Amino acid sequence: MTAILEVRRLCAAYGDFQALFNVDFEIAAGEIVALIGSNGAGKSTLLKAITGLMSPTAGTISFAGEATSRTPAHALVRKGLAMVPEGRRLFKGMTVEDNLRVCLDRARADVEPASRWTLSRLYDLLPVLKERRRELVERLSGGQQQMVAIGRALLAQPRLLLCDEISLGLAPKVVKEIYQKLPEIRASGTSIVIVEQDVSRARSSSDRLYCMLEGRVTLSGPSGEIAQEDISRAYFGAHS
Repeated sequence: MTAILEVRRLCAAYGDFQALFNVDFEIAAGEIVALIGSNGAGKSTLLKAITGLMSPTAGTISFAGEATSRTPAHALVRKGLAMVPEGRRLFKGMTVEDNLRVCLDRARADVEPASRWTLSRLYDLLPVLKERRRELVERLSGGQQQMVAIGRALLAQPRLLLCDEISLGLAPKVVKEIYQKLPEIRASGTSIVIVEQDVSRARSSSDRLYCMLEGRVTLSGPSGEIAQEDISRAYFGAHS
């Protein structure tokens, strides 16, 4: 399969602190890839570099066949890269529908009408958003707010959707409901990266899996073929 995203030997730093060391990472068109690792492993830093929120110190990033290491975040959105950020970052004081509409004039333009995410199509995928569309987002439950964040990202018409800790702080029933939507999103032509603390859920929901530790990729491969003991060693370190 053709890669929609290729990261090669990527390094990144916060001042004198190096956060990523020669990271290789890729996702093929139509794949769901899980990215796991403990807090501080470098997962969010990798997403920041991919989305143009920070500049790498070395290495390359290619998205949809174009070199994008120095491409600003707003330009990447128009190319078809969208993220559901940790903490959701919705606009308080605005309704559900107003939060969703924010992306409509910033979306990727080269999308066939039949494949395009519209409010109507989004409401079919996430009916609770239609029910609560006139509510202020701060009045929603955490799970409903997460669905607004996912819906907002989809309305950007992404080729690739990055989901950073979408299950964090949510009840298991809500998490299950959100993850059940991922295959339908993938079927629409969108590749997905999920950053997830729950290793079991990450494995069962993805085609391939990457594990990071201290800024390095310590394990990668097809999710269904990686042994649990290998994941444990990669997650905690070979000498833990």
